[in-house]
Amino acid sequence: MKIKMKRILTFFGLACLLATAACAQKGKKGSSAELKNELDSVSYVLGMGLGKNVRQSEIEGIEIDKVMQGLQDALESDSAIKITQEDGNEIIRAFMTRVQAEQSAKGLEKADAYMAELKKDSKYQSTESGMLYEVITMGTGAKPTTENTVRVNYEGKTTEGEVFDSSYERGQPAEFPLTRVIPGWTEILQLMPVGSTWLVTIPPGLAYGERGSPPTIKPNAVLIFKIELIDIVAQP
Repeated sequence: MKIKMKRILTFFGLACLLATAACAQKGKKGSSAELKNELDSVSYVLGMGLGKNVRQSEIEGIEIDKVMQGLQDALESDSAIKITQEDGNEIIRAFMTRVQAEQSAKGLEKADAYMAELKKDSKYQSTESGMLYEVITMGTGAKPTTENTVRVNYEGKTTEGEVFDSSYERGQPAEFPLTRVIPGWTEILQLMPVGSTWLVTIPPGLAYGERGSPPTIKPNAVLIFKIELIDIVAQP
């Protein structure tokens, strides 16, 4: 099961907004296929937004009839509502906390198994912290420190092979201080001489950890980076 906290909270708020807006039109019926005027379009956009947020929250097994029941009860009257907004927020938070904890545990188990299997491949070297790397090109320049800003080209992938970030795709290198990146990058770049290109596999504890970086990077995900250290940027 996958879930996005911001999306489901947005969905819950939008559902309330939709119910409030629909109260003004209670009792009116119209064609579901025709948008004849501005209010028709507004109504459709509200429904469309609700539907998208339900879909993009990625909650598996959502009960559409219960969604519609909640909407209908809100349209009926405050006394018809079975769960208050305050209680509803708490229910959703508890649900999300539980699901995210389950996702985090599953992600860590998967990450540990992935790193253990990869470590068997003799082409990878290991850092003391547990990162694995393959030297594609070994440069001959200086090695940066945490005081430095570096210029790099890179491509980041998940273990499923999905590219989530790439300076190559943007067509220009990136520059950043070593203290403003994930811990795995801070560590590995200090081992790389300028001119090097390494393939680095970073365990979750040195990447985005149990929170991940939605929507692409899941909780406790292993990340794979091709990193090309172009230069150490001179500071003014």
